[in-house]
Amino acid sequence: MATLAFGAGFSLIFILLGASASFLGGLAARYDQLFRVTGGLLIIVFGLHLTGLCRLPFLEVEKRVQLREKPAHILGTVLVGMAFGAGWSPCIGPMLGSILIVAGSEESVLQGVGLLTVYSAGLWIPFLVLSVFINMMLGFLQRTRRVLKFINVAAGTLLIALGIALVLDRFGMLWSLIAPAAG
Repeated sequence: MATLAFGAGFSLIFILLGASASFLGGLAARYDQLFRVTGGLLIIVFGLHLTGLCRLPFLEVEKRVQLREKPAHILGTVLVGMAFGAGWSPCIGPMLGSILIVAGSEESVLQGVGLLTVYSAGLWIPFLVLSVFINMMLGFLQRTRRVLKFINVAAGTLLIALGIALVLDRFGMLWSLIAPAAG
């Protein structure tokens, strides 16, 4: 239950960010080309950071809240999850920023919320699995640490492709290639 509450807390933060980005993106529709190109360039920079080709020190900072005691109830765990979602940036900053840029270009707030809901689920599911199988997972995580660099390079490469597609106004074409494989 605590893991579910923690995940609900950080998911709430990410989903609210997605709704805000979509709402603000809707207000800025008259400057959509400027935002699309600027956002695409920013996503490319995030991708370069993830691949390690261009390290950005401000994306390497992590904010942590140290708790002396565990939260005594589920609401406290939700609040810890919200603090985690608000302060956890080195691992997810470039990816979250990229998704927020895409959410800001969506036609409706609901679509932005949908993007961030899927993103949150992608973060939440490993926490849930880890909490159930913690002992088995500790050994697995030690072994996967060696391949994390390759995962970051792959994710960064995908972000670069997404950024280029946005800059060149080919996001729809890129999505049409991805969507059939996902559905």
